[in-house]
Amino acid sequence: MARGAGTFDGHALRWLRQRKGLSAAELAADLGTSKSAILAYESGKRVPEARRVAELGQALGLTDVHVLCPEPQRHVEAHSLYAMRRQRGLTAARLAELAGISRSTYRRIEQQARLPSRGRGAVPVRLAESLGVPLRAVMQALHTHPAAVMRRAQAVKCVGALFERAHTTGTPAVVDPDEQDLLALARLIGHPAGVVCRLFNQQIGNYRAFLKDRERYTAEVDYAQNDRERRVAHLHLMEVETRIRVAPELAAAFLADFLDDAMTFRQWRAMVALSGAGRRVERPEQGVELPESFDPDVWPGLLGRRFSGGRPLIRERLDAQQEVKYYSPTEAGLHYYEVSREIYGALYPRQYAPPTQRTRPRSGVVRYPRMWPVDERDVFASWSWRYDERLLGYQGRA
Repeated sequence: MARGAGTFDGHALRWLRQRKGLSAAELAADLGTSKSAILAYESGKRVPEARRVAELGQALGLTDVHVLCPEPQRHVEAHSLYAMRRQRGLTAARLAELAGISRSTYRRIEQQARLPSRGRGAVPVRLAESLGVPLRAVMQALHTHPAAVMRRAQAVKCVGALFERAHTTGTPAVVDPDEQDLLALARLIGHPAGVVCRLFNQQIGNYRAFLKDRERYTAEVDYAQNDRERRVAHLHLMEVETRIRVAPELAAAFLADFLDDAMTFRQWRAMVALSGAGRRVERPEQGVELPESFDPDVWPGLLGRRFSGGRPLIRERLDAQQEVKYYSPTEAGLHYYEVSREIYGALYPRQYAPPTQRTRPRSGVVRYPRMWPVDERDVFASWSWRYDERLLGYQGRA
């Protein structure tokens, strides 16, 4: 593999080429190179030399080639992958070897916060084991990386454009996988358009539910019988208006975070089995005995996952006499399963996830604040669990 420039954004090259209406062969002809070389640049298998980067910028009409080849950003904060790797005294090549991935793949993870399409759920687990840190630390490093933050900001614009159709009444608000805004969103998130389309259609349905709530609370304000009813309805209306305003940002962040942090298919299948799979779970602490006692791609990932508040999803118990491992869901794990069934159903349609047949306590009354928060960031602290889980799904943020 050619070393070339220190950093190169192949996804940006592909997006700029397609925006200009050029095929890979046409761009290669303009530069006097081969089509395979252009495709290798875009996939990250090869990194062009500085001279070639300048030629690419000229062919694409760029005034600043740093769009294609930004300055290396090490993301040197204490929680970054680079800092954790240096703290362990590991080179990038050695860490890539320990994690079982190529050097170019690890370079994209550290410099661009992009996980590979294959083994996306297992790679962070192996990186965490190799670095000797919790899985959550690796996911947090990827989430706060400057490149990931910039991609989420760009994704908000795509989501906002796609959400506009939800305001048209009398017709379903559905997005197709071949729409340009969705394709751009899929490129930013780094996942197939079909997967992003299924999840996004669920999010736009949630957004439309907010629009319906706004109409309902508007009617309650207009037809209130006394001042108290009008004030209560007005508070509800202001809350829904704020949710509608921040929905594109939340949806873009949710899609990126969920797809990067989602369980693999085998992990989710194991979670379905542990959560009862439709059976009545009276005492979840007893655990469920599974045929395989250890799976390197499943159990370390599940054991390392945490729900809101740092609560583990499952626990492990070893029976030394029978040489059997038992895995059982915690109460947080069962709650995670319940609020995640819908979103994982869109991600993995082949895996049916029935509700657990457990008797749950009745929900308490949600009391709204007397005074509306001044800062929109405070809105998240005042959301009820109904709206929280409907929009954010699996995360269950408080």
